[in-house]
Amino acid sequence: MAIRPLETDFKSVALAAIEKDARSWAAKSLPFKGVRHNVTIPLITNPRDDPMSCRESVQENAAISSQVSAQVHAVYEQLLAYRSRTPESLTKIQLPSIDLESDFLLQLTIAAQSFDIYPDFCKHRIWHSHRLWLSDTGLLPNLPFVKKLGISSGGTTPDHERVRPLSLRLPFQCFVRLPSIRELDLPWMWERLPIAYSRRAFREYTRCWEGPWRDQRHDFAAVLMRPEEELGNSIPASLEKARMHFWEPLSVLKEDQAAQRPNLIHPAPKDPVSVSLCELAVQLEEFDLRALLTPDLFPVAGTQQWSNMRRLRIEFHPLRPDGLWYFIGPRGEDPHSEGGFIISDADHYPPLADRPEDKLLDQAYAQNPDEDVEVDYLPDHFRTAPCRERIEPLLSAFATALENTDKLEDAYLFAFLSWRPSESRQEQYEDELPYQPRKNTHRWGVRYLAASGSEGGSGPTVEWQVGSWKPSQAVMQLFEDLGHQEWLDFEYYPGRPTYLDT
Repeated sequence: MAIRPLETDFKSVALAAIEKDARSWAAKSLPFKGVRHNVTIPLITNPRDDPMSCRESVQENAAISSQVSAQVHAVYEQLLAYRSRTPESLTKIQLPSIDLESDFLLQLTIAAQSFDIYPDFCKHRIWHSHRLWLSDTGLLPNLPFVKKLGISSGGTTPDHERVRPLSLRLPFQCFVRLPSIRELDLPWMWERLPIAYSRRAFREYTRCWEGPWRDQRHDFAAVLMRPEEELGNSIPASLEKARMHFWEPLSVLKEDQAAQRPNLIHPAPKDPVSVSLCELAVQLEEFDLRALLTPDLFPVAGTQQWSNMRRLRIEFHPLRPDGLWYFIGPRGEDPHSEGGFIISDADHYPPLADRPEDKLLDQAYAQNPDEDVEVDYLPDHFRTAPCRERIEPLLSAFATALENTDKLEDAYLFAFLSWRPSESRQEQYEDELPYQPRKNTHRWGVRYLAASGSEGGSGPTVEWQVGSWKPSQAVMQLFEDLGHQEWLDFEYYPGRPTYLDT
């Protein structure tokens, strides 16, 4: 096995990409307002005389990370060099200057992993457990003219095949070098959710290892709570708008809601992600969040309030990060109501070397490689009824947070719920099906509108889309203090509609 190095003159590659984008803007008679740069991943070869191992080693991950790091450094350095060129020198070669009056965008897209012509390698190689990281961050130059930063992964699928996840530090290591940044866009923050494959082999190949999952969330919080210590810079005070989507919506459709989940909070007393995002949101005017979260996301009395917030959109997963669920089944079903299991070093981290059981797993899969053609997944979606003792603290925290937001125009807290039960659960409900076959998914949530609601009333309005469920009087009073109440019917969909994400 070998990693085929990429073109090592990354600075020339970055400069060529920048100049290509500059010419593209000029051809449209538009100011030079942004660069979109593709970060490529080295090709992995698998020659028959030196086959790759089943598991990726630390050394391999470091080699890939080094190449990604070099490309990020190159685009930062070449953008600064381009900005330093005089208008006269650029005009001579028919290139425009960077438009300093615009919200200049830097978009980084990380390519998917590709392999050489010999495809006979272990399936563990398709789903990556180790994250890529950025090195020598202190050498990244400041780019004060960049006002928007976007980082995404290219070639993604609902199952995240071949995607190289990034360390959650990496976006912020890039971000703090942009002292005038106004907008941060992270459309998927590389959080994979467990998929209910019908075959054990695929469940093992695609396993979302619980240890790294928990560690990344805690590391993310450390970066936001202690940026000077962790990043060497503070969070730019200029940041006004952020989109942070931890997980992708289509992967939720393949979950088993009866399976026990890990406790991603322990040993911390509170969810680190929720606590740290609460602090970040203090300076934001627009915040679009999709995450596993707790009520600790919202500020409480005596802490800094979200007084700058104008538009707030929060999609919460029905699962809490401690392994409990905000929703239960229509008949009170709530498997593993004790919460998530505790993550251990011995059982919940990916191996760094091949194991005998890996070979046995590959052999079992090879005997029936096409067995999953007709039945790929065994989802069990049945949690459609709110658990009052868990959902009401979240609703109360949301309402309380809105009390001190004089600039607020729109705030939406919601989850998507779906009825796609397992075969055995479906049989239990044959006498009274809760949902129609093509109308099995809907949003559940509450929305505050400062102007008017869907029914045309005037003044601040709270829209409830919670079906026949009603909050307790104490919770209801918090929302009544915000404005007029409206109760909307569910809007049903045949699956999770992604077009509603904008």
